[in-house]
Amino acid sequence: MKTKSTLIASSFLAIALPALSFADSPFNGIQAGVTLGYEDASMDWDTDLVIDAFNPNNVAAPGANSSESLDDSAFAYGVFGSYNMALSDSWILGAELAYQGSDISDSLNSIPGFFLSPSNQTKAEVEVNDTFLLGVKGGYLLNPTTLAYSTLSATLTEVEVSSNCPSDGAICNPGSPARSDSDDDDITGWALAVGVEKSLSSNLSVRAEYRYADLGTAEVSAVRQETGESFGIDADVDVTSQTLQIGAAYKF
Repeated sequence: MKTKSTLIASSFLAIALPALSFADSPFNGIQAGVTLGYEDASMDWDTDLVIDAFNPNNVAAPGANSSESLDDSAFAYGVFGSYNMALSDSWILGAELAYQGSDISDSLNSIPGFFLSPSNQTKAEVEVNDTFLLGVKGGYLLNPTTLAYSTLSATLTEVEVSSNCPSDGAICNPGSPARSDSDDDDITGWALAVGVEKSLSSNLSVRAEYRYADLGTAEVSAVRQETGESFGIDADVDVTSQTLQIGAAYKF
């Protein structure tokens, strides 16, 4: 009887040990950290509508060559918080909330697709501002101190467009002072990241990550219509980005 009890106890211990071992790892539980990296973004501009300068109810499709590709690269920085739980001794499932910021922007020297494109000198700048990410994370332990993971996230990003319209008689009234306009849109999209995280101690770990994001399409009024003063220009800006980053995390 004693031998049988010993065998049963040994069996339960063998099953429990992997879970107990993982529970003590830096990859299980609540983490918070910071990231630093490099982001490359594409901002595809497409002039959507031209609104009559004398009748705001009269709109027209843009002319030829209404699209232009913009791009920029910049240092990126962020913070994140995550919660991971063990599915087995090798697999984890978690959730992660993150913020990423950078100084991404590019500009146009004239509005694409406007009927007087050869003579219009209206400049526009596109800025991609803060991005928030909320995602599901899955990972596999390559060894007790190394985790390979992937995160699929929903994103929320602010895109801002500002324009300077000179008195050139193309878009804005030549008899009036130059004008400036701005508009912004909060857009939603998705991001997929893959990375490797390495524990340095029971509480501290470092990570390296690549992220691709389709951030969505911003719908903006690049130039606001004002009767007798300016045509209105509405545009769509489709934003995608790629980010390489490193980070450090602390387990609470």
